Amino acid sequence: MPVFALLFVWCPLLGIGTYALWLTRQEEISIGRLWALAAMLSLYLGFLGATKELLGDFLTYNQYFMEVPRHTFPSYLAMFGKEPLFYGFTYVAYWLFLGNWKLYVILLTTMNYLLLSYAVLRVGLRLRASIDNVVLALFFMTFFFQEFAAIGNMLRQGLAQSVTLAFLVRWHVDGKRSWWLALCALGIHTSCLPVLGIGLLPVIHRKLTPLLMTRLSLIVIGLGACFFFMEDYLAHLPFIGYIFDRAGEGSKLLGADAWQTEVGLQPPMIALMALQAMMIFSIYRREEGTEFFVFANLTLILLLMMVVCEVFGMYYLQMRYFFYLYAFQNVLFLCWLHGCSLLKGEMSKQLLAICLMAYFFYELSHGMFRYVSVMEAIVYPLPMYI
Repeated sequence: MPVFALLFVWCPLLGIGTYALWLTRQEEISIGRLWALAAMLSLYLGFLGATKELLGDFLTYNQYFMEVPRHTFPSYLAMFGKEPLFYGFTYVAYWLFLGNWKLYVILLTTMNYLLLSYAVLRVGLRLRASIDNVVLALFFMTFFFQEFAAIGNMLRQGLAQSVTLAFLVRWHVDGKRSWWLALCALGIHTSCLPVLGIGLLPVIHRKLTPLLMTRLSLIVIGLGACFFFMEDYLAHLPFIGYIFDRAGEGSKLLGADAWQTEVGLQPPMIALMALQAMMIFSIYRREEGTEFFVFANLTLILLLMMVVCEVFGMYYLQMRYFFYLYAFQNVLFLCWLHGCSLLKGEMSKQLLAICLMAYFFYELSHGMFRYVSVMEAIVYPLPMYI
């Protein structure tokens, strides 16, 4: 293990590749060794994310970070009046890292991917999935570029999505009622509130027949109506009142955000939704491994929500909640892969992993935001990113 760690520091991709290949050659390994791979992947993306140019929401969060020394802790929280956990964390992190923005980004991105890794590993352990399936799922999580770009641009929502997924995995997979995680998710970004609510419905872990789907839809509509009914009563509460106040603005529900240059479902988004729908259909047809219908069902509800938002022109909500598909698809992919007959061979899984990496680095150099060059991302030693 020390050899792989040194190799990872010297050349992260080489260390990750050789360690992953070594893992898949072992008949039995401990969960700790899989966590070591998850840590390597998460740290690599953390350091890579720190090289992103300051544009979009990323620039806004940088400005929030640099505002810290002008405020006391209470005044800093009061300045935003929302999501105190995230901004409290930002305040502490500024002083902890002596104002170093890159270290802050590395920490947030690494935490994000470690939480996603936790979800993948816990589900893999419960399914008794093969080592190569778990490794491939971790690679899918890491080298799906759109998720990396979304997490890097919307630091706050990205972290909330990952905490939400970790909470639901502990609830449905481990049987642990970790309410503190749900509160953390809400304290980071309140967009997770509907997802948490739907994820805790008793019917969510069952196979959804048309009747159950109708009942679930009515429940969701009822919860939404209650949410808006409470607006007049809760809009003035500190830290959470802005949720209701903001929801009352029609422009936020029936419209687009100011920076959205394209609205609606674009072809790549439709292709991803179709792929996820195929995975859900495949899981529904199985006779085993069905204890995790909850993740297929949650993804299905999010897919249906995207269609509803498209029909009614609710492009702001569509944009916000589409990103939750990125977080939930990691567990969905492993559940699908566990019983998949298309990727049984070792060679096919290695080929898919290579294709994912090639796609990731292509998008890294052709995407909306600029990072370190592809060649540097492949060969740089880890410390050189900062």
